[in-house]
Amino acid sequence: MIYRKFLSAVVLLIAMMTAVFAQDEADLRVPIDPDIRMGTLENGITYYIKENHEPANRASFYLIRNVGAVMEEEEQNGLAHFLEHMSFNGTLNFPGKAIINKLEKHGVAFGYNINAYTGFDETVYNISDVPINDPGLLDTCLLILHDWSYYVSL
Repeated sequence: MIYRKFLSAVVLLIAMMTAVFAQDEADLRVPIDPDIRMGTLENGITYYIKENHEPANRASFYLIRNVGAVMEEEEQNGLAHFLEHMSFNGTLNFPGKAIINKLEKHGVAFGYNINAYTGFDETVYNISDVPINDPGLLDTCLLILHDWSYYVSL
């Protein structure tokens, strides 16, 4: 009798645990803000756009790559971080320090508004608080993100 009650309790516990842990992956995702426009380009890059009025008349750009220290082999230790730093030393369309020089002419400061970091499983580049009164400057920021994605000079 005790054995039967014990077995019933174990079966019930397993059933409850299965129900708890069997959540669909979609249930675990953070819901996307309905004000965010998102899509995927032909090249596979996913984009997110959100209107924001703070700070006024400014735009911020982020490039998030799913590349970080965890993906490196022993002989590649530090490579993702090295490439992150090299991104500020020239690209196809912005040789040398042209990215920094171009953006600083518009009040976008290197280290404060132009920055990047490499984490465990991601590398994030950002250009923040860019004045939106010059459409050419916004195009320049998109070209910088493009170059950071594919055309870093080594």
